[in-house]
Amino acid sequence: MPQVFKIGGYWVYFWSNENDPLEPVHVHVAEGRPSPNGTKIWITKSKKCFVENNNSQIPEKY
Repeated sequence: MPQVFKIGGYWVYFWSNENDPLEPVHVHVAEGRPSPNGTKIWITKSKKCFVENNNSQIPEKY
């Protein structure tokens, strides 16, 4: 899984061709090291972001 960047203790990363059918464009965020259960943040065509699930329990404001 490619790691995009690290901010504080959180990694931002992605997988390609994830799930069937494919999900909207998104990145995963996890504290510590990347995990398959990381929080998903969807990125929309209108350039907005939505938290799809927050498995990593990332605070709303960081």
